[in-house]
Amino acid sequence: MVKYRWFIFPILLLLVALLTIIGCRAAAPTATPVPPAPTKALVPTVAPAPTIAPAATVAPAATVAPARPATPTPFPTPRPLAELKLPQAITAFMAKYPKMKWYTELPKPTSDPRYGGTYFRSGASAGSTGFVPHWDTRQAFANTSSGSGMVYGGLLRTITDRFHSVIRPSILPDAAESWRQIDELTWEFKLSPNVYWHNRPPVNGRRVTAEDLKYGIEQLRDNSIYAGVFKTISDVTIKDPQTIVIKTGQPYAHMLELFAANAHLFIAPEVDKEPGGAKPWGIGWGPFQLVKWESNGPWTVERNPKYHLKGDIGAIAGKQLPFFDRVEVVPFPDSATQIAAFVSGKLHSLIVFGIGPVSKTLDSAGPNVEGMIAPQHPGCQTNFTMRQDKAPFNDVRVRRALSMGLDRQAMLDTALQGAGYPTQEVPIDALGWDTPPSLAERGKYYQYNPTEAKRLLAEAGYPNGFKTSIEINATAAGYGVVIQEMAQFQWKQNLGVEAAFKPLEALTLELNWRQGKFEAMTLQSCVSPSSNWDDFTFGMMNSKSATPLFFINDPEVDKWTVAQRTTTDRAKQREAYQKIFGLAEENIYRINTLTAYIFTMWNVNLQNANSGLYPWLNSFASRSAEVFWLKD
Repeated sequence: MVKYRWFIFPILLLLVALLTIIGCRAAAPTATPVPPAPTKALVPTVAPAPTIAPAATVAPAATVAPARPATPTPFPTPRPLAELKLPQAITAFMAKYPKMKWYTELPKPTSDPRYGGTYFRSGASAGSTGFVPHWDTRQAFANTSSGSGMVYGGLLRTITDRFHSVIRPSILPDAAESWRQIDELTWEFKLSPNVYWHNRPPVNGRRVTAEDLKYGIEQLRDNSIYAGVFKTISDVTIKDPQTIVIKTGQPYAHMLELFAANAHLFIAPEVDKEPGGAKPWGIGWGPFQLVKWESNGPWTVERNPKYHLKGDIGAIAGKQLPFFDRVEVVPFPDSATQIAAFVSGKLHSLIVFGIGPVSKTLDSAGPNVEGMIAPQHPGCQTNFTMRQDKAPFNDVRVRRALSMGLDRQAMLDTALQGAGYPTQEVPIDALGWDTPPSLAERGKYYQYNPTEAKRLLAEAGYPNGFKTSIEINATAAGYGVVIQEMAQFQWKQNLGVEAAFKPLEALTLELNWRQGKFEAMTLQSCVSPSSNWDDFTFGMMNSKSATPLFFINDPEVDKWTVAQRTTTDRAKQREAYQKIFGLAEENIYRINTLTAYIFTMWNVNLQNANSGLYPWLNSFASRSAEVFWLKD
């Protein structure tokens, strides 16, 4: 639950006096004078007291049993629903539709696991297709968001279902069956001897080796869009055929989360040598193997007959996975057709955004549908990224003005019927919060104030605004389109800022953003499929990262993003995250817009399925399909 720190008036006066004396760090040079920016993290406007108790410092772990490995980030205890500070739109909705539960209060499955059947699913949400553009998961975010995790494997894995944690994803074995931390710079992973590549050329079902895993780790570090967090790994050595040793250049607190992340998947060395490399076909060691795929079209997977894993908890404990015979990903031309297919029973599950569309879906579907509501994955939150290395965006006054020139409340009411909240860089659970802060609870630069915004622009040398461009997804759908169009209109009307849209194909848009090739601004609806806090902070915000996606060059951000990754002390980590949050609130490193609460629905015949705080049912959580089953 979000709470706040309030400071008494004399302390505020003293703080103002001290800041006046010592001055502040100047913003990056621009053609016009730039006001000083903070040299250290301000106390965030939102500074809630933690609602999740901090864990003790984690000592090096002994080798763990493969069935239930330990993790250095204990699962937080969910706060009771009655104590949560939820938007009125959400509480009223749950009162009207009691079958839609808050995500931490889902009941356990009502039937025993059952083998067989086909799971019919579509894209991540209504309006998305589920298309996989290609199968090289190292080079495009869209692959993982479309569900390629059903096919591929990693060193570790996460599962989101009714038995495991839905707040911090459960870290479970995959190619590694156990592990231990030898010292603060060294980890040892024991490999399972029973992991096999799918039976397709060029690997032809051979055993997964230590050499494969060393190659995969080095590829993620040296040849992937996730290199920003993997660069901490200095060396990977093969101790023996069943053991690899990983060394880091400095203490690293997120090693297990790094290797269990949904997107950090491995590709065989032989596949990379094929024409087109990994792009033409998906070959992994995951629970399902690819049997049909059309580029940007439908695709099908079937049970991997040599899958090496069994269930580890509750009703699935000891049972061979997966339960489905087959999963079919069915494309639809638009959200209305997709919703109609779900209502008629042609799809087993669906995610919809916005109170209105969800209500209509539930009213049409009748008693055969249930579901859940949750905050959205922290990596899928709509924002405008700016070239802060270039004018006018290297002037903090311009960034603040653009943020204050947005009427986010109007956007929230129009696009999401109140069921949303302002986007933020740092995940809520990293900050110790159960729910995201509302618009009224965010910093002053998030509040709609066109008069002050115009004053800041004039002070920065742009009294009549300026012209710029925004790269956008040419095929975007849903509430994100409403937000981008409202932002364009409001900036023009309120500030005289004319932002011309430049529509691009999705992969080109992502590539331009990740390589910093966009001219001025780019609109990103999803920035990472990660569940690793380090990816959102150091990986994207540190100026020394291999993937500094927001053009931030702030010594204080660098300091605190390093601090959060070099300690396992949860209290110290939380302090670092709150400092980063405060710096972002003050300096507007990106123009955050709004994020929707996520409404996941499924047919009651689908058992043990749900989204979580991080994974979406048919997107980042696709690997979790291994523990779903059909009741009838």
